[in-house]
Amino acid sequence: MKESDIDFKNLILDNIREGIVLLDSESNFVFMNQEAENIIGVSSQRFKKDNDISLFDKQIGDLISSIKIDQKTKYINEIKIRDMFNKENIISVYVRPILNYENTSPELRHILIQFTNLEGMHLLNKKTKLDEEEELMSQLFYGLAHEIKNPLAGIKGAAQLINSQDKSSDTIKECSDIIEKEAVRLSELVNTFKHLQPHSSATFSETNINELLDEVINICSKEYKKKDVAIFVSFESEAVNILCDKELLRIVLLNIVKNAYDSIDTKGEIRISAKRIKDFKLNNKNLLQINIEDSGQGIKETEINKVFQPFYSTKKNGQGIGLFLSQKIINKFGGFIEVHSKTNGVVFRIYIPAN
Repeated sequence: MKESDIDFKNLILDNIREGIVLLDSESNFVFMNQEAENIIGVSSQRFKKDNDISLFDKQIGDLISSIKIDQKTKYINEIKIRDMFNKENIISVYVRPILNYENTSPELRHILIQFTNLEGMHLLNKKTKLDEEEELMSQLFYGLAHEIKNPLAGIKGAAQLINSQDKSSDTIKECSDIIEKEAVRLSELVNTFKHLQPHSSATFSETNINELLDEVINICSKEYKKKDVAIFVSFESEAVNILCDKELLRIVLLNIVKNAYDSIDTKGEIRISAKRIKDFKLNNKNLLQINIEDSGQGIKETEINKVFQPFYSTKKNGQGIGLFLSQKIINKFGGFIEVHSKTNGVVFRIYIPAN
């Protein structure tokens, strides 16, 4: 085989979206493409040096050992492993024997290992499930908003009438102020819920995500100036625009960033980044990923899956509406939110279709 042919094949193998590893019949390293290095978190140079299948995850190593015995293709539907950047990936694994049929009985010549990253498929499945839930919940809240709206108008009107009269008691004035303030707050909440109904006429326009994040950071840093919190930002140099209702997205970002501040007692850090995901599309659109990571108190693993449920809160006086509402708003934009616990704090990942 010509050297140019080998280079050409290696060029193809290094640019396909599946990881390929080739071992000989004794499990010695022969070849690994770039995607395999990215997925399993081990470089080809290290494999050449150590030449040890224990560098693979144990489940994969067991498949390699068994295929040397029975020479049959093995498969793992889903397995979680960490890549070279310590990011957890969900992958499927095929381990196939390459046999030599020149002799009377087939002999094992090579072992081919094929890795497929399932992260994109999982994102798509999660989006589909959230769409179905969003349709049901939006119907519920449309009815709820309709039922609450009329009594609120009466409460607010009565409070304003009390305020307009002469008062002999400071208590009456204080109570009427509270009634009016809370009625306004509930009215604003109802108006937000109305945007989530299936056929809402929310105003969508192109929004520069970097500029909006800067606004949110500026608002929160002033509101929480008594806390010693360092903010680290990482944006792509090129402006990223998304099609959304800017005010609703502002609600989401403010809610999550404020939660990050609230989780920090007196001193800590918040890291905010926005980047395009270039290797996966949702509904034929590239995704924008916004990460909001804090060093706060964190969320217990047993509670992490509950944070988007309505009326569930880890805060002492929390209402359990903010994150639920945030998820529904992002669903409306064609995206979704994930949350992951870490050693110190949590990280929220917002996925939205980018223009």
